[in-house]
Amino acid sequence: MEHGVDLLARICSASVENKALSMDASREGGSFTPSVNEEHKHTHLRRKKTDVDGASAQNSSSHKMKDADLQKYSGELFDSTAAFSDDYFSDSTSDSESDASLTPNQTILQLLDEELDEDESASVSSLELESAAVEAEAKPEPESAASETEECSVPSPGGIIVSACQKRDGGRVYNKRHYCLFCSKPYAKMARHLESSHANKPEVETALSFPKGSKERKKQLDYIRNRGNYAHNAVVMQCGRGELVPSKRPPRDAQGEDFMHCAYCQGLYTRKVLWRHMRTCGLKPQSSASRPGKNRVQSMCTYTGPVPANMSQQLWAVISAMNPGPVTEIIRKDRVIVKIGQHLLNKGGVSAQNKQYVRDKMRELGRLVHNARKTTSIKTLQDCLNPRKFTETIEAVKSTCGFESESGSFRLPSLARKLGISLLKVSKLLKAQGLISSRRQQVRSASEFQELHRAQWGQLISRAALRSSRSQGRSPPLLMAFVEDVQKMHTHLRGAAERWSADLAQQPSGKAWTELAKVCLAQMMLLNRRREGAVSSMPISAYLSRDSDPMLCVNWTHSEVENRLWSSLGSFTRIITRGRCGRPVPVLLNPSMQFALDLLVHHREECGVPKDNSYMFARPAAMTHFRGSDCLRGFARSCGAASPESLTSGGLRNHTGALLSVMDLTDRQMQELQNALGLQNTLQPTANRTLELARISKLLLALQQGRLAEYYGRSLEEIRVEPDEKVVVWDEERRSTQEDLRSPTVIGKRVQKKQPWQQTEVQAVERHMMNFITSCTVPAKSHCESCLQAEPEALRNRDWKSLKFFIYNRITAYKRNLQSAGSLQSLCTAVSLQEPFLNSSLYSLPEIPTLLPEHSELKTIKPI
Repeated sequence: MEHGVDLLARICSASVENKALSMDASREGGSFTPSVNEEHKHTHLRRKKTDVDGASAQNSSSHKMKDADLQKYSGELFDSTAAFSDDYFSDSTSDSESDASLTPNQTILQLLDEELDEDESASVSSLELESAAVEAEAKPEPESAASETEECSVPSPGGIIVSACQKRDGGRVYNKRHYCLFCSKPYAKMARHLESSHANKPEVETALSFPKGSKERKKQLDYIRNRGNYAHNAVVMQCGRGELVPSKRPPRDAQGEDFMHCAYCQGLYTRKVLWRHMRTCGLKPQSSASRPGKNRVQSMCTYTGPVPANMSQQLWAVISAMNPGPVTEIIRKDRVIVKIGQHLLNKGGVSAQNKQYVRDKMRELGRLVHNARKTTSIKTLQDCLNPRKFTETIEAVKSTCGFESESGSFRLPSLARKLGISLLKVSKLLKAQGLISSRRQQVRSASEFQELHRAQWGQLISRAALRSSRSQGRSPPLLMAFVEDVQKMHTHLRGAAERWSADLAQQPSGKAWTELAKVCLAQMMLLNRRREGAVSSMPISAYLSRDSDPMLCVNWTHSEVENRLWSSLGSFTRIITRGRCGRPVPVLLNPSMQFALDLLVHHREECGVPKDNSYMFARPAAMTHFRGSDCLRGFARSCGAASPESLTSGGLRNHTGALLSVMDLTDRQMQELQNALGLQNTLQPTANRTLELARISKLLLALQQGRLAEYYGRSLEEIRVEPDEKVVVWDEERRSTQEDLRSPTVIGKRVQKKQPWQQTEVQAVERHMMNFITSCTVPAKSHCESCLQAEPEALRNRDWKSLKFFIYNRITAYKRNLQSAGSLQSLCTAVSLQEPFLNSSLYSLPEIPTLLPEHSELKTIKPI
């Protein structure tokens, strides 16, 4: 305090040189403030007005000009009416993601993501302010800040403010203070403070090494000052109340939610002008040049801001990618939505697909709470799980999904079903956490909600949603791709690949790289009949780690045809990527595809693809990948196909299933094809819907005419439909007449067609196998094959199995005839003893043929 009084007295009696020196120091510090260092006061909770004598007298003409400029543009720069407007969207939602941010418990600024650090070091060679030595040497937060943090242990929404610039008697009061990065104290003259107190810091040494008044010196000092303010603002945001320090104060007091930090210089600006500042930011990396069109800057800056204490870094990245709005604010502040988001993120991992899934689920619940606040007394998601408010929850779901009471249908039936599943998951999560923390009331409430959900949800929501989805889900007829269209597309893609490969090899450019990537993506989908998600999101590591060794095999174990086929496939390469639910999916590449993909890998960075983009088919200057469905759709229109709308990923897979289903494949072969092509149940012989319709029609007519017993024991595939078959519809009278004349139907299995044995075939078998028949011995396989080799012309249509069964049947008939002959002799002996009945016609016996052992021809046994 005494030091401050002495300094004030010395300044009041200073000469013109001191004033000029004060002006230079103020310019270097980047703030046009009087050369008065007031008493250091923390302004976390409120700002005290201070009077500075002689401030107006010390303002020079440059100060007045600067003040006039601020007055001129203040209305434009600090208008924060559209606090949540984000009118600038990019083609990618992933450019804003990074891997580092300021943790809630720290009071100094940490690193931005690694990509941003590398880019900044490339554009500003001397800006090495992110070194680990700074954080190691940084002083801890002073006691005043620590006590204040303890005071703010309970955040109070709406307690964060940004004070306006003050004026007195028409003149501006220069009482703005900035916080030091190293000692966390407020100073009016930051450049002077850094030079006098922290000159030994590497960042300060680098900044002071430049000449006074130079742009590079001012840039370095501005960045150090912004980092100190950022650390202070992070504490205020964590606390939930206090005063933020912006880069430029607004003309009127504003709320903290209207401001965001720049991702490059870490200065605090209003949301409305943030995009304009980031275009001309002095610390913007050269590699991050603005793309033409609209860019989403608020999402990127949100992620680089401090991470809230109630969520992890990964979940903060998921939430930061959302569009600013009321639903996003509900998600950030609702404790239960954050918990279920963290649960889903831990369960599914941090892949891009799972992050999008978690983002969708959190927004569904956020929309539910947002609509519930409009129509019911529900304020949070936990209120939706209150069993006493179950009726209000039903009303909120109906309001969110567009329920129409007159028709009893939902405008968004799928959302209604998803909300039911999500609410049940949340109740289970809360019940588990209640059991862990011994919260009986929370466990009881979750259990009661689950009982109500089990008893009433289906009646009130699910059934109506199912009816609505069925009425809306009248799918159009299945379009089957023509073989000619597929051939045209193959030819078109082959020519495009050759053309763009030559252009990329001779003169690399972003356009050539983009077009060749699209062609390769479409070719891989067309060749392998894969889903677009499995091929589009293939990482570059999957291609680089492919098995490049030739396909070797043991030649002596294969036939000549198999060896030729194997050698022809040796030029193909197989890549393993991830499909649905993380399953491994093989993808084949022919030599031309391998050549094109090698070109893409070689010229990635040269054509503008970010180094951190891990996708094989990446978009230049973005962190996303091309979509295979869009590529197929574009090439289907440009190749001259007769039916381009059928050349889609699903259409090509159905086309493959239809062509392969007509083949006579066994179940094992069908399963192998399904596994190799990833078609699952597409290869089932149900692609021909016309044949199915004919079979069902025939079955219904049989049911109407009372002939359903004809198809007893048959499956739908066993009902034969002839091409020239005519459907005859009987009337009642004719049907009754035909029923009287028709013999009773014998119910049994369908008789299989058998190839009868010709006389030449029987004679050929008897010449070589008669000894087996007479000795009642079933021959072995070798005996049957010897017979086939001895009679190749007569038995050309038979195999050893059919020959063996024929001999077995002849042996069975021979035994049966022998038994019949023995029984007949006994019967004749008994009849001879009964003379009165000898002449009776009842016992007249017919001639019975039998096969005698000593002869191969049929003999006749006559009655005695």
